[in-house]
Amino acid sequence: MLEQQKLPNLIVSTYALREEAAIQELIEYLGSVYVMWKQRSLLLVKTKLDPYEAVRKIKENIDPNFTNILRVIPIDALTPPYVDKVAEKVLELIDKIKPDETFRITLDGRLYRVTEGVLKRLHSREAIDEIAKNVNRKVNLEHPDKVIYIKTLKFRGEDYASITICRPDEIISTQKMVKGKA
Repeated sequence: MLEQQKLPNLIVSTYALREEAAIQELIEYLGSVYVMWKQRSLLLVKTKLDPYEAVRKIKENIDPNFTNILRVIPIDALTPPYVDKVAEKVLELIDKIKPDETFRITLDGRLYRVTEGVLKRLHSREAIDEIAKNVNRKVNLEHPDKVIYIKTLKFRGEDYASITICRPDEIISTQKMVKGKA
């Protein structure tokens, strides 16, 4: 069982071999961070702040033209990368989407299903349909009020799916900021 308080609360992507510079920027913006996992172009970070407050502080201070940080994604939960576990966790977090709000699911990576002891890698569409079928909200793929963002990743040598349910502007993309789209 995963203890959420002992898990990272931010995913930070950066340029390859610029991870240390990205960490220094995070320290500048947030005061202190604990890097829980580092791999090429990706950091899993724990901050003392609420992840959404951390994103807000970074967004207020970052210069998207001169940064090593590409994206910052708050994490609401981590779960094993099985579609049933992800769907279950999304339902636990569903109150983050009000009944009158619209949503979109974005899946970055692959989810799996175990059927009769056989592990099957699902196509993205199949996984999204499985997760969405129990979300009793309207879908809007172009301009959703909330995004259910699922990213598969490695953490301490294990595969996980991170789950984030947020407004689209609560995920930082410095490339979109430069283009004026965020």
